[in-house]
Amino acid sequence: MPDSAELLEQMRQKLDFFEQANRAADARAAGYDAMGTELRDVEASAQSPDHAVTVVAGLSGSIKDIRFTDEAKRLSPGQLSQTVMATVRQAIAAAARQQAQIVQGHTGLPIADRVLKTQQEVFGHPASPPVVAAAPDR
Repeated sequence: MPDSAELLEQMRQKLDFFEQANRAADARAAGYDAMGTELRDVEASAQSPDHAVTVVAGLSGSIKDIRFTDEAKRLSPGQLSQTVMATVRQAIAAAARQQAQIVQGHTGLPIADRVLKTQQEVFGHPASPPVVAAAPDR
């Protein structure tokens, strides 16, 4: 049977172990808080090739803004609808890539490559960054 000095040393080692685990958990929690802050700030803009439509997407595909230039007046309603939808998809895809990069940066999970692969499968071509437009004045 261990003597009291050995028992005390074992208890000290266990306490050290739990304190280290607690510090590691605190560090992970702080990292997740930082990740959450970065994710809330996600914003991606896409502009149609004819510059008629600009869409700004945010976290989880939310649409923050849609802007039209005078070029939009030259489009038929059907063309404008198609242009808006295509530009919305580009902006949402760009925001999703940003989100994946943030999560990957904080967790080390290879999520960014998975998002790119999925976008390639869905859109039928390699995901390319959209034309970046200036963020709206707020």
